[in-house]
Amino acid sequence: MSLDDELALFEQEIANITAVTEEKPESSAIKNGDSSSINVVSKVEQTKPSASFIPTQLKQKYESSAIISEAPTLYNTVKTAKSGSRSAATIEKPPEPPQTPLLQPLPADVELVAAKRSLATAYENSYIGQVMRGEKKMKRFVRVAGGQKWEDASLAEWDPNDFRIFCGDLGNEVSDELLAKAFRKYPSFQKAKVVRDARTNKSKGYGFVSFRLQDDFVRAMREMDGKYVGNRPIKLRKSNWKDRSVEVVKKKTKQKQKLGLI
Repeated sequence: MSLDDELALFEQEIANITAVTEEKPESSAIKNGDSSSINVVSKVEQTKPSASFIPTQLKQKYESSAIISEAPTLYNTVKTAKSGSRSAATIEKPPEPPQTPLLQPLPADVELVAAKRSLATAYENSYIGQVMRGEKKMKRFVRVAGGQKWEDASLAEWDPNDFRIFCGDLGNEVSDELLAKAFRKYPSFQKAKVVRDARTNKSKGYGFVSFRLQDDFVRAMREMDGKYVGNRPIKLRKSNWKDRSVEVVKKKTKQKQKLGLI
């Protein structure tokens, strides 16, 4: 048998196989007469996607990716009070850090600072302060009164050019701080001191207040005379501390001798 005869037989067998497959039914379930299997097969065939189905997303024309110009921002919609509708979106700000409350100074602290400041000013303007700065030489403060002489070293703590007030009728409860507190409201106030007995430290009932300016001296004399400091009303007059200086006493004595009064 030649090669052409074999090819002709092979083509005839293939044609017979295709003819047999076309004559067979679509499913073997029809021959068995099972209707339920027919329904299952038909449902499976219905659920199978068609090979020609294309999603709508793929049908759309391809667009280029968006360009981001700013960083993403969190928006919060605010409802209006009247209509309850949402207004335009507003940018939510980050919460501010809590602020620490400012502490107010106590009145006692303010008075303490004022007292220290006045003491520092009084020391700078005092005679001993001028000596410490080298402006003057230290001297003895000799006092004369009632035919007696004594030395008062406490005068070096006062300003020699101040305006000084004599404060009389002070109670035993009045201290240097209480007397200073009564006159500290005047800007040029410098120093306040209650005179005490050197042996018993008991108040002698009077004291002195020093001012740097004459205006505050006059105001204090007019406003504070008769006012209560402690348990008693205070009595004020101009201090004559310079009249008891030994130099002033000698000068007055010479003037009286010239006039023939002595």
